[in-house]
Amino acid sequence: MSKYIIDSSSLDELEDKYPMDISVFEPIYSKLNQMFENGNLFSIREVYEELRDSQEYWDDYEECFRELTEKESENVTEILDSEEFSVFVNWGLKENDGHWADPHLVACAMEDSNLVIISEESSRNKPQRKIPYVCSKKGIRCIKLLEFLREIEIL
Repeated sequence: MSKYIIDSSSLDELEDKYPMDISVFEPIYSKLNQMFENGNLFSIREVYEELRDSQEYWDDYEECFRELTEKESENVTEILDSEEFSVFVNWGLKENDGHWADPHLVACAMEDSNLVIISEESSRNKPQRKIPYVCSKKGIRCIKLLEFLREIEIL
């Protein structure tokens, strides 16, 4: 069975398109809670830090944003040092003011072949700057939120 790690872009999308205070979306959050509790869905502290404007919205889920393992941290270094991903790294470091979760998400998926990244990033425009590009090069599955919701049979 697949496990999922979610990016801030998808959490923002979830918050915008499926607000948890609207009762019709309650089944979505019920399923997400279940997945968070059983460990099939999680994120990382770096993503939580990117959610500056909506951390309050995700407060109840804060424990689902975990720290990286030692091996995952080594994978981050591998990505950042890789010439193959220099455009990704240079753009990411330039565009993000201290909080940049993208390589950390990929690093987690490098450690677990059953881990799927959920991100709204597209590889259409300037693909080498985006998570899907790095995922494709690393053989990691990357899907958008809508595909994830269909996959877990909530939509």
